[in-house]
Amino acid sequence: MLRNFFINLFFLIPVWLINLLLVFHKDVKRKFIFDNQSKIFLSLMPKFDIHEISDADIPEIRTLIDEKRSKLSLSKKTKKKVDRINHFIGKDKDIKIREYIPYKTDNEKVILFFHGGGYVLNSIETHDSTVAYFSEKLRTKIYSLDYSLSPENKFPSALNEAIFAIDWLIESGHKISNISLCGDSAGAHLAASVTHYLANENKENVHSQFLIYPMCDPGCNYESHELFKEGYLLTKKAMSWFWEKFESSIDNRTLNTFNLMLYEGDVIIPKTIIVTAGFDPLSDEAENYAFLLHESGTYVKQLHYPSLFHGFASMTRLRAAKKAVNDFLSEYKKILQINGI
Repeated sequence: MLRNFFINLFFLIPVWLINLLLVFHKDVKRKFIFDNQSKIFLSLMPKFDIHEISDADIPEIRTLIDEKRSKLSLSKKTKKKVDRINHFIGKDKDIKIREYIPYKTDNEKVILFFHGGGYVLNSIETHDSTVAYFSEKLRTKIYSLDYSLSPENKFPSALNEAIFAIDWLIESGHKISNISLCGDSAGAHLAASVTHYLANENKENVHSQFLIYPMCDPGCNYESHELFKEGYLLTKKAMSWFWEKFESSIDNRTLNTFNLMLYEGDVIIPKTIIVTAGFDPLSDEAENYAFLLHESGTYVKQLHYPSLFHGFASMTRLRAAKKAVNDFLSEYKKILQINGI
């Protein structure tokens, strides 16, 4: 409680004052300066080494994270009411999918959203305010899938549930050509896994995909993994641990639905926007994935925010994060208004 009090108090400090106080203490990497407000904010956040957690303790950690996120909002609230409806899908009606309905919609597209958390952590609850904010800004209905987590449900469980969610949306009256996929981190990986799967099977694909700092390559051996291996929320050790918990077999690494970098481009992937952050261990692999899609003939646009870190999209109380999110949502809205794949 005391930590939350100080964090809320911190957000009242003018950014110009923070910049003044840190004028001689800048964090510079690759010729870019880490956002000062973000730097102090991360120093206030509780630290724990997720990669040292045993499988038996993971459920308890999830509960703890959910409780902390419910008591401390890091996202800007919507200006107008966004209605929410919970649906239960699947053979046993045990998969929750939450529908977000903004006060006004101006296109017939719908978005299927997948939350981040390394396939191990988080839920539709931890991302609730973020998705509501997206829905309001985009003036678009969003369906957020509460997919099964690892290590209890390893690859390809989440992919199978995502495919089922698309089928459910189609059965509910939405054309697949009007469905866009969006996710952050592991959720972005899941979105891309779906488009890869549909391409592999020569099935009609979705309208577009919007990938926010996606995890792409289980190798975790890019320069950015070393350069930003700790101190910027997501660590290299944590990322390797997430992949380990997600992987069901070493053979997974031969599949382009698991390792996105194996996509060979025989079938063009739908229009893609990839968001990257400068101080993020995943920045290099995401940029390489963008280049891979471009080489295959896919329309792809990379939006890079050099002063920010992995996870900023859910932390719009930070001024630089809010500015970046509003910017990338404006680009997403342009894509949603285009008809055809």
